[in-house]
Amino acid sequence: MREYVMYWIKDEYSVHYFYKTNILFQFLKEWRDDKHHSIYHKQFYEITNALPIDTLIQSITRKLRQPVELCFDENEASFLIHHNGKVVQLTQKDDREIRLYAENLLQAEEMLFHALRTFHPAFFIIDTTYSHYGWIAPIKNRAIL
Repeated sequence: MREYVMYWIKDEYSVHYFYKTNILFQFLKEWRDDKHHSIYHKQFYEITNALPIDTLIQSITRKLRQPVELCFDENEASFLIHHNGKVVQLTQKDDREIRLYAENLLQAEEMLFHALRTFHPAFFIIDTTYSHYGWIAPIKNRAIL
């Protein structure tokens, strides 16, 4: 299975860094490598929102019209989503990072990303296997008055 990591970036930072994905990716990579470094920790909490996993799961299940299987370990919650014979897993250890496991990008797109776009467009996704990354949805044009 492929592993993806998802972060909800605050609106003011998602607008500023929308076309600077490489900078955001590099920062998140450095933060993941050294989560306890005080400067990275402060910056990470400044630019990210907490991910309400329960609300996300409700949004996804409404979109797919499928039940979710819940699993709880010592320090994490996992959710298995079954749809058309396929399974995707979401795991949350930290309130600002969710790990997604899917067979491939197409499966993640069909089962998760489409539903997540309707929840909020400022999710930044990283494919940890191949270091691919990007926003879940394009930024909307704003009308200039």
